[in-house]
Amino acid sequence: MAGHRIIRTAVSWVYQIVLIILITLIISILVIQTYDINDVSMEPTFDSQGNRVLVFLTPYLFQTVPGPGEIVIIDSRVERTRTITDRIIESPLPALFIENEKEHMWVKRVIGLPGDTIESRQGQIYRNGELLAEEYLNEKMVAEIEPVTVADGHIDVMGDNRNRSSDSRQIGPVPLTNIQGRVVLRIFPFDKIDAY
Repeated sequence: MAGHRIIRTAVSWVYQIVLIILITLIISILVIQTYDINDVSMEPTFDSQGNRVLVFLTPYLFQTVPGPGEIVIIDSRVERTRTITDRIIESPLPALFIENEKEHMWVKRVIGLPGDTIESRQGQIYRNGELLAEEYLNEKMVAEIEPVTVADGHIDVMGDNRNRSSDSRQIGPVPLTNIQGRVVLRIFPFDKIDAY
């Protein structure tokens, strides 16, 4: 009798652990993830000394268009179609077991939406002829951008450190399918916790 009770308890524990792992996996693929930001392209918003952020995923599973000025995680491989397999492999739990380089995942700010015309004059960005108020920048952009209209189903993105960022100026407009999610909260370092 005691042996059966121990087996039932063990099975119950295994079942609960498997259920917790599955729920965690589903949440990390479909709802929210954490990302590390450790490069200079988003300075001064995020410094290169290590930031951890929460990224909201759900709307971008359905190709929702982000708002201008939002900070998003994108897959910079714009020439390929992303699949649900990409999302699964790149989520935190499978990443513990699958060695997967994430250098193609970039953190950028949305500058242009489908149909917008983006250009720069004297180091400042204009969207549809209007100067963007970008208080988050430290310096003006050195290189100028000729007017470009963002295609349907795409967005235009740039890093806040315009002179040291790879972004839509190099890879072109980003398909909505390549948006992983939107940065909603910096959770580390603790003295810089902030919502976006």
